[in-house]
Amino acid sequence: MTETTNLARKRVVLLNPPGSRKYFRDYFCTLVSKARYYYHPVDLIYLSGILDRAGWYVECVDAIAEGLTPEQTAARVERCAPDLVVYLIASPSYDEDVPFLTMLKGRVPQATFVGSGDIYRELRERALELHSFCDAVLTDFSTSDLTDWLSRTEDTLVRNVIYRAADGRILAGEETHGRGAYHLPVPRWDLWPLDRYIFAFARHRRWATVLTDFGCPFSCLFCPMSTTGYKLRDIDTVIDEIRLLRSLGIREIFFRDQTFGVDRVRTQELLRRIREEFPGLSWTCWSRVDLVTADFLKSIVEAGCHTIMFGIESSNEDVLKQYKKNTRRQQMEQALRMCEDVGLRTVGTFVIGLPGESKKSILRTIEYARDIPLDFASFNIATPRFGSTFRRLMKEQGAVDLDRMTYDSSKSSPTWTGDAGTDTLSNKEIFRLQQRAIRRFYLRPSYLLRRLRRIRSAYELYAQVREGWDLLIS
Repeated sequence: MTETTNLARKRVVLLNPPGSRKYFRDYFCTLVSKARYYYHPVDLIYLSGILDRAGWYVECVDAIAEGLTPEQTAARVERCAPDLVVYLIASPSYDEDVPFLTMLKGRVPQATFVGSGDIYRELRERALELHSFCDAVLTDFSTSDLTDWLSRTEDTLVRNVIYRAADGRILAGEETHGRGAYHLPVPRWDLWPLDRYIFAFARHRRWATVLTDFGCPFSCLFCPMSTTGYKLRDIDTVIDEIRLLRSLGIREIFFRDQTFGVDRVRTQELLRRIREEFPGLSWTCWSRVDLVTADFLKSIVEAGCHTIMFGIESSNEDVLKQYKKNTRRQQMEQALRMCEDVGLRTVGTFVIGLPGESKKSILRTIEYARDIPLDFASFNIATPRFGSTFRRLMKEQGAVDLDRMTYDSSKSSPTWTGDAGTDTLSNKEIFRLQQRAIRRFYLRPSYLLRRLRRIRSAYELYAQVREGWDLLIS
């Protein structure tokens, strides 16, 4: 594009707002970084390709990754003179997001403001009633619905878009994510500050996040992704994106699918393409202990996977059944042994403080995490996340404050109404158990020796020491 052409195009700023902490606002599953790691805002990453393909001049501002203050961020957006601002907003950062976005709207009043995030997905029309700066809400970033809305010739319902019409009415399109294959234009990765993102499990300094699907086909009550539907991305567009990333010097990928490998036939085709076209690619993925097999694990290792993450959640099978995780300890142990056999590093995530759990049950889970062959563990506080079935059930039981917008599963604030905690544990007890879990898991001489033996690069050693220290002192 020539500069003259660029000036003639409408301008959009894709904005991850500033914050006092490292907030993850994207993909409807929000939290705060427990250490220095910080991921790419995938909603905005993929919208950069969609909007660029539709003819918009795209500028990207990730204020958290770039360490910008609110004033620096506002000044940067103002210099862009945008016609459109697409921003992320999230429950953990809500109390900072609202005043900043209110101020920013005053600085660029000509711009249409479109918001996306976990909290907006649940609030829907109420988001526009609460926030005068918000002109529209987007509930699916993986479609052309936003550009369809932007190119409309009259005010009418548009799926996955909720907006304020010219006559003041709020029009709410149905949230629908579809199924089957979907297509995404290659994102404008060249517009993002790639050196500013940190991934604790990466073996190379520069890395990128790639989605090969959207949503999740499983039904875990505590996870908002179980309510987003599930669809598969066209493999050719995944390969096109990796090809672009390789041209930008990226050798490390985080496949951020909620469960990599659900469709086994499709996955084997994707792995074949990766092996043939990108030898030496290094990557990490999420999966499930009841999904992986020895052959599957061998095939992902051959395609460059070095780390796989599992939601272990609890050692209590009654709790797993109650919250529809529907996995068993035998499956966990078998999956981890198979990972060891093929040389895969493993990460297990756990949820502490689900209603119905006792202190004794949580302590058993902490010891279980130490006993099974995990390389890393993440212990999170049970949180009624916006958009989750768990939140709806807790609201029906009066266990959450309906007016409260700020929640964080990392540890920052009490989860439940008042100080009652769950039916068996107070908020303070839950936080103390989380801290105990972190120290019990990581502060073991045998564990530290095992970690050192499995380091494969100087950057990996640096990243592991840095992240481990930050986690323990936080």
